[in-house]
Amino acid sequence: MRAAFWTQLCVGMALLATVSSTAVGGGRPSATPSPPKLGDSPADQKSMTSAPVLQHLAASLPDSGSVTPATLLSRSGPLFVTAPDPSPYLAQQAQLSRGPSDGHPLRVLTFNLGLLEKRSFLPFGAQQNPNVPSRRASISERVLKDDWDVLLLQEVWDWSDVTRLAEVAERQGYVWFAGSKRHHKHHGLVILVRGDLITGAQVRSEGRFADQIRGGRWTGEQTGLGYLTWSFTHAPSQRHLRLSTAQLQPHPEHWRIRTLQARQLGLDLAATSQETIVVLGAALYAAPYYPENAFGEDRGEPVSGWWQSALTWPMLQLYGNLLDTRTLGHALGDVQAMHAIPDWNPGWPKRPMNGDCPMLPPHIFTTTDCNSLHFRARGGRDYPARSDHVFFRAPDGAVGVFQTGLAYVQPEVLRSGRHELSDHYGVQVELRIQPSL
Repeated sequence: MRAAFWTQLCVGMALLATVSSTAVGGGRPSATPSPPKLGDSPADQKSMTSAPVLQHLAASLPDSGSVTPATLLSRSGPLFVTAPDPSPYLAQQAQLSRGPSDGHPLRVLTFNLGLLEKRSFLPFGAQQNPNVPSRRASISERVLKDDWDVLLLQEVWDWSDVTRLAEVAERQGYVWFAGSKRHHKHHGLVILVRGDLITGAQVRSEGRFADQIRGGRWTGEQTGLGYLTWSFTHAPSQRHLRLSTAQLQPHPEHWRIRTLQARQLGLDLAATSQETIVVLGAALYAAPYYPENAFGEDRGEPVSGWWQSALTWPMLQLYGNLLDTRTLGHALGDVQAMHAIPDWNPGWPKRPMNGDCPMLPPHIFTTTDCNSLHFRARGGRDYPARSDHVFFRAPDGAVGVFQTGLAYVQPEVLRSGRHELSDHYGVQVELRIQPSL
């Protein structure tokens, strides 16, 4: 542990050099760029009827002919008159090639660990996910034993959890980046990479989203949200790689803030050189589709705004020029899965989906009350949804999506009993990277 802290203090030590398998991803990262004013980016002025990823949004608006992303994100009230249905876009994506199946494998995991334990001197200011003490004691060992090449993690809020994760990671040959100790609490993010995959100069950035909810200090809502990026040369292929992990604003009522965060993140990633492979793991808190605008109940009041929440997934792809690894070249069944959800009823807050969990498709949703930790944290308040994602962008023919799916779905035996590792399920993807010419 002492060696790890001394390495943290060596500012920039790992920024511009080849990283050994035991080096710590500390040092001083650069700040992420501020987003341009809404309307100043060319992507802000795209016609929503001509951009394939936005056409289903335009079709659900009362005035689709004149609306651009900038005008849409300038609004604050209800937007859609029908549920924005991405079926045509998803069908188009399913017909695309998944790319080459040979090349150097890169096994990527994005996982929201849910280690939120926020204390407050006010009773309503405290916020804690279920079973945090027992999960933090074992989750690092459990996740790192599965031989991932890259881990893009969210909700590792406490610096003690970062150091615990780092100690296990270093023993297994990983290097890590969690931003600076001073600013880590503003995002709670960590990236881990196998040390032998990194060569050449590195650039790392850490930033907080410009758009955040207000008043979180008093209401108990988490206001520190942002993203990390880490660029280096992928040693086996000699291709340049830029990794990113992000957590966006939860809850449907915050759809506009969340989508503006997606805009900022997307614009930053889109500015990356076209020869660089970009891989993003995100706790997006937004699915591609929601059938009903009102679903769930919170403190006796209906939860609404789900149609507006469907903005975030396509807008991130537009601004970042990104593709969803789970829907590229594959008919995942997002829309059909959402229609398979039984109607909400007053039994949902009392037991998971009032006993209807077997009706859900088992391979799509990352947040659902069928996860016992999610039920204890949010029971009956949220749509089951595909809320966590891995996106990518690559030069033509450089990367193939070999395999994707969920990870850490089944309950496991931990100190506090038998339950899931987190209130989210992980998303895993195996990419195949072609050697640089």
